[in-house]
Amino acid sequence: MKALQITRAGQYRIIEQAIPEVKNNEILVKIEIVSTCPRWDINMMAGKDMFDYSRSPEYPLPPGFPGHETAGFVHAIGSDVSGFAVGDRVAALEHIPHTGSYMEYMCYKEHELLRLPDQVTFEQAVSFELVKCVMIGMSQFADMRGKRVVISGLGPAGILAMQLAAIWGASEVVGLDVNEKRIEYVRQLKIGEVQHVDKLGDRRFDYGYDCVGLAQSVNNLLRQVDEHVVIFGVLRGTVQFEERLWLKGMRLEAYQYRPFTARDRELLIDAVAHKGLNTACIQTHCLPLSQYDQAIHLLNNQEAIKVYFYPGKEW
Repeated sequence: MKALQITRAGQYRIIEQAIPEVKNNEILVKIEIVSTCPRWDINMMAGKDMFDYSRSPEYPLPPGFPGHETAGFVHAIGSDVSGFAVGDRVAALEHIPHTGSYMEYMCYKEHELLRLPDQVTFEQAVSFELVKCVMIGMSQFADMRGKRVVISGLGPAGILAMQLAAIWGASEVVGLDVNEKRIEYVRQLKIGEVQHVDKLGDRRFDYGYDCVGLAQSVNNLLRQVDEHVVIFGVLRGTVQFEERLWLKGMRLEAYQYRPFTARDRELLIDAVAHKGLNTACIQTHCLPLSQYDQAIHLLNNQEAIKVYFYPGKEW
């Protein structure tokens, strides 16, 4: 089978390797579609560690890495697998260490996959791993119902967060960005109000969800929010938590990962299948994996929100 391998900063190759052998507790998935995770892809091709920019990744990266937002068909199952059958349509929910899904086949454990109902397309499901992460972060708020919510950053996570806040009962949802083209794209999606960060004025919010990860973005939220701010993006820089915030009991939290429960899985499927969560709208460009460098160019220039590939059809 074919796989993409990043060999050093700015360079990659398409390699041939054997299809993975399925262990007793594993499921072999034939990957129909895989999508970028912009921060991961940009940093791996730029020679930067995802969490520590002073370090460089160890090249060559494992074949398929950092691909992890994936959907496809179950191709084979191990003898101990009971919850899936050959032919099931599935989406990945985990980023598997030391491997990646920029390839044609990949093995998973049962808890790392979600079976898809017929009405959910692969294009809707390919980034369910990201939807899972956004849901976990937003569940750190006590109760969204009736709350005024502001989302900073209209990348993939911000677009999903805006919609989830509305689905979970927020009375007011506003998305912020500094890129006018991105603002206009999201405005045309009609998923909620979007504004340039400089045009928000003196409006107040109960909750703030930062999907940018820059201290300036978090500091802007702290000036507009009265109760609780969650930082979803990987933070760069120093956040200023002023005395006035302490005095009014402001809560500032980093993203806190937790296991994704059976109930969470039901809520995710329900949101997409029945509540109108538009996940396909973040998949804006499609390319062959051999043009991975073009995908990185589109992401770096913010021309694409996500770029997706069909490894079983075109390289």
